[in-house]
Parts: sequence; structure tokens; C-alpha cells
Amino acid sequence: MTTFDDTGIFELVDEEQDAPERPQRARVVAVLVVAAALVVAGVTWLLLARSADAPAPEQLSVALLDRQAEPTDVLPSEVVEQTGVDPTSSRFAVRTAAGQHYAALRWDGSLCLVAVPDGDAARVVCVAPSAAATATLTGPDESRVRLGTDTAPAPDASEGWRAAGANVWVLDAPPAG
Repeated sequence: MTTFDDTGIFELVDEEQDAPERPQRARVVAVLVVAAALVVAGVTWLLLARSADAPAPEQLSVALLDRQAEPTDVLPSEVVEQTGVDPTSSRFAVRTAAGQHYAALRWDGSLCLVAVPDGDAARVVCVAPSAAATATLTGPDESRVRLGTDTAPAPDASEGWRAAGANVWVLDAPPAG
């Protein structure tokens, strides 16, 4: 039979129960700091991985939009509110029987063609940014105005399209018949 000497067992019990142990508190703080650093590193890695996988937006090259703004390029504020285009990007393109036409960009980079008829509500058509983007508006008389990027193919002249400036083409209304 084995006997144990338990005379010194009570000496191991700490008499001061109220004082916190310093080494244990330091370990808890260290573990929390390391955990927070791992969370931050993981979120950063995730954001970088997503941005690297996302396709880069295509750059639009539109000579009409690249020129210096002039007083004739200003869209009325109600048209800007209706269409959602960036007012600093608008450029006068052409005037037809259907009204004044402007090229502009939306805040998301979309290429827009805005028609502002006399005495009527503005109309807008926007297309996603791409190297060969084109936007076409048809007037009430069936005339058309097309806006395209610098690399967009020009409409077929044999169909009646004519150039009306940089990046702008017009197709006159068909004869009344």
C-alpha cells in the first residue's frame, strides 16, 4: 500500500484570491491581438482577391467627350435630373429636327446620347462602356442620331447615314409617303 505525504499540499494554495494573475491576463491580451490581426489579414486578402478577379472596365475613347467644354455643352438641370448623366461630361453633338443631341457619361461610366426636343421631355439612351460602344436615338419623325466611340464602326453611308461631327452620325427621316 502506498501512502502520500499531504502535509505540504495546502502550501500550494494561493492565499491572495483577489489579485489577478498577470501572466494569464497577458496571454489573453496576446491571443486577442493575434486573432484580430488574423481577421484583418483575412478580410484584406479577400478584398484583394475579389478585385483581382473582377474584369477591368473598358476604357471609352470618344473624341467628342475629350474636347474642352463650351457654353453650348451645358445641359439644363432638369434634364440632368431626368437622365442621370454627369453634367460635367456633356458635350453638344448635333441639332436635328428632333431637337438638340448631347453626348455624356453616366456616373457608372456608361456612354449616353441625350435628346432634348423643343418643348418636350428629354430622352436618353445609355450603353455599357466598351471599346466599340454605340448609342442610337430615333426621333418622332423616324430620323436617327448615332453616337459611337472612336473605334466603333461607322454606320453604312449607303443606307443614308452621314457624319455630323466627331463620333456622331445622322440618318434623316424617310420621305413622307
